[in-house]
Amino acid sequence: MNFKFAFCPIILLLSASLSFAQNVNGVIHGAASIAKTDDNFVCVTLDWWPAEKCDYNQCPWGKAGILNLDLRYGALINAIKAFNPLRIKVGGSLQDNVVYKVGEVSSCPNFMKREDSLFGFSQGCLSMERWDQLNRFFNHTGVKLTFGLNALFGRNESQTEKGLWIGDWQPQNTRDFMQYTISKGYKVGSYEFGNQLSGSRMGAKVDAKLKNLVKELYAITKSSK
Repeated sequence: MNFKFAFCPIILLLSASLSFAQNVNGVIHGAASIAKTDDNFVCVTLDWWPAEKCDYNQCPWGKAGILNLDLRYGALINAIKAFNPLRIKVGGSLQDNVVYKVGEVSSCPNFMKREDSLFGFSQGCLSMERWDQLNRFFNHTGVKLTFGLNALFGRNESQTEKGLWIGDWQPQNTRDFMQYTISKGYKVGSYEFGNQLSGSRMGAKVDAKLKNLVKELYAITKSSK
């Protein structure tokens, strides 16, 4: 997928025009490519927000969140296929509130509004039944997948420093989820550890590492083939 742009000369000419108060004519050579955008640049996010997510008295999410999205909706399927290839990230703001119903996790709570929780919602859950449905959808549409993992599992927010999460990250739920994913042959191109946890807009700060876990599990998968 090639995109051809020639914006830089225009910006320079506009700057000159503002500085010297002169009229300047610009010429764009549309046949010449100055840069190429990789196909992997095209990416969309399937977010966890429930229908109850509202801002400024508007509640626009409806059934568009990961847990409620109609995966059989023809217009959605056709739109995704039209991009081919398209990378989809499963994640977003609430990914650090999500547990995976696999292994030792038996309960699967729904997101509930709770003002004292991260982003105003309680812990939510991804069942393996829904994960199976999502992967059938991904396979059918041919997308490349990035999955955002919960980097705060087992941690608690500090009572003395806002935005600081303390305690050790507990990897067992993530390990069980990844092992299930591998056992089913689901293709995850990459994992994201936490949703922009170091960003200024989020406040949560963590130092837990996922690298060794990924190396361990996927090395076992390769050696068993």
